[in-house]
Amino acid sequence: MKRLVIVIFTLLVCAGAPALATPAIEFSPDSSTGGSWEYDGASTLSFNQNITIDAGMGSNADTLTGSLVYIPTLVISGSGSFYDVKPIGSPTIMITNADKSALYMTATLGSGNLQTIGTVAGGYTAFMTDITDIVITDAGKAIGSAALNSILYTQTQGLDFELSLQGGSGTNYRSFAEMLAGGYVGGNGFSGAMSIPEPATIALLGFGSLALLRKRRK
Repeated sequence: MKRLVIVIFTLLVCAGAPALATPAIEFSPDSSTGGSWEYDGASTLSFNQNITIDAGMGSNADTLTGSLVYIPTLVISGSGSFYDVKPIGSPTIMITNADKSALYMTATLGSGNLQTIGTVAGGYTAFMTDITDIVITDAGKAIGSAALNSILYTQTQGLDFELSLQGGSGTNYRSFAEMLAGGYVGGNGFSGAMSIPEPATIALLGFGSLALLRKRRK
């Protein structure tokens, strides 16, 4: 299963995380906007939508660099260390040009489970789900982006999507787990990537689908 992983943890934990797929699109908020994600203390996780693509296929020279990513607002429910997460309203993730006049790609973000792990200092929170229904528009095909072309070439039906959200800082530091458990408001910057699953993973997914189809036909 492809997944969307939201990880909230310290920069040391972030730096030590292994890469399990090929990053196609890397993005982060515009530094001039200040904080870039916000939890309202109740159930809603939202994003400042000035989210800029920093690189495509590892290069900041890719023609997709400088484009914008739109991430849906999420609602979190449950208690303890496991939570249910789903988009509010439209589940569509979009990539547009810098002035939002041209649409390059759309995809659908599904619902998933969020789990808090570890301590305040070294803990993190993971949200796993699928991003499916990927559509690269004619405008997206026309810009000659290696990242979008790679997604087209692999003909993948889903992408791994990962966000690394930084917690609070200073005397009021709280992990995201504390925000969820205590109903605290918080927010900070983040970085993220959309990654193409490894070929072996794609092959296993295809094999699993065929096996399921055969089982249904019996």
